[in-house]
Amino acid sequence: MLKRLTFIVILLVFAKPAYDVATKYFDDLGVLPNIEVESVGQPEQEQPTSGLIATVAQQGASAELPKKIGSPEQLADAFYYYFSRFEESFTIDYKGSTADIENMLKQATEDGASRDTYIEGHLGARQIEYEYGKMHATINVSQEYLTNVEQERVVDAKVAAIVATVDPSSMTDFEKVKFTNDYIVQNTAYSEDTVVSAHSACAVAQEGKAVCQGYALFALKLLRALDVEAMYVVGEVYTGGHAWNLVQVDGEWYHLDTTWNDPVPDRGKGVRYDYFLINDTDLRKDHTWIAEDYPQATSDKYRYMHVVQDSYEKGDYVYFSHSDQNNKLYRLNKKTGEASLLTDTRALFIVGHGDWLYFSNYSNGGYLSKIRLDGSEQSTLYREEVKNLFIENNMLYFTAQDGMKKVEL
Repeated sequence: MLKRLTFIVILLVFAKPAYDVATKYFDDLGVLPNIEVESVGQPEQEQPTSGLIATVAQQGASAELPKKIGSPEQLADAFYYYFSRFEESFTIDYKGSTADIENMLKQATEDGASRDTYIEGHLGARQIEYEYGKMHATINVSQEYLTNVEQERVVDAKVAAIVATVDPSSMTDFEKVKFTNDYIVQNTAYSEDTVVSAHSACAVAQEGKAVCQGYALFALKLLRALDVEAMYVVGEVYTGGHAWNLVQVDGEWYHLDTTWNDPVPDRGKGVRYDYFLINDTDLRKDHTWIAEDYPQATSDKYRYMHVVQDSYEKGDYVYFSHSDQNNKLYRLNKKTGEASLLTDTRALFIVGHGDWLYFSNYSNGGYLSKIRLDGSEQSTLYREEVKNLFIENNMLYFTAQDGMKKVEL
């Protein structure tokens, strides 16, 4: 007898509220210092060093195909084996009882997929056809994915290059998670307009664009490469389906939503921490998920990070725009978690060099300004709204109304 089953297991999730950029206030300017500002084209980005880690397909080689497939467990092993290789069409020769074959197939596919949530997050529509007798079934599977082996090689090469820029052995769990969050937010824009699937990790790695599913899957891949215990989480927000991560820091679980830490409209290097190392209670204010499917996150140790926006770190301090204080410029002691006002100025796009901070002064039209790390000697450098500040090779780059410019520091 020939029967056909079709399971649609794809979960396409993308949701992100539009965060408004701070309202601009215009005050009278002081004296404009004499600086030389040069218009530039887009600066060349340094190419990361190459280096490959095993692709998912290669990692799947550790998932052996059973020599005999005659039990529900072995059937799940077989599905995982093929899923881990992103096989789009495969046949399983099952030799065992078929008394409850429909439920057995459903459970086996679920069990096989759930063994690696990175793979599970990339699964698409599935069609299963099978022919069976009492103790035998020939199972033909057509499986769609949001990625493929070649795209996963791109992801692995990108992750390897990112990890090569740091020394994971010298980093704490907190630093690894913050590094992951900051890298993804600063190098990814929320968008469905991608060549590869916007729901895949490859969209982040290859195009720097994705929806929340891509953000969370790439975060999972990078966190694993940094030896951080992490999970891929599926739930809902007010706009519908959504995806994020759970991460373990010093033995405690926390939620990490890199998508909602990424400001909209995209602000280049601007990073939010509203959804960084957040516990269940705080996340439930705007996220829902099936709690019993995931470990509990109860610690509020890092709640102080949730007001940090557009930051620069040096030594024991984080200099940041305080999201609960009208984006005023604050300084946070990382050891104590205590924050203190550095200046009443509303600051965004904060970067640092030497003893100075540079930022867009939104108490003064978004003009380019600087201030010492101790809060003294604040001045205006460029009398025009500027955005997307970054420093490279002792040059300060920023975007003005007529394009990108640079200032020698």
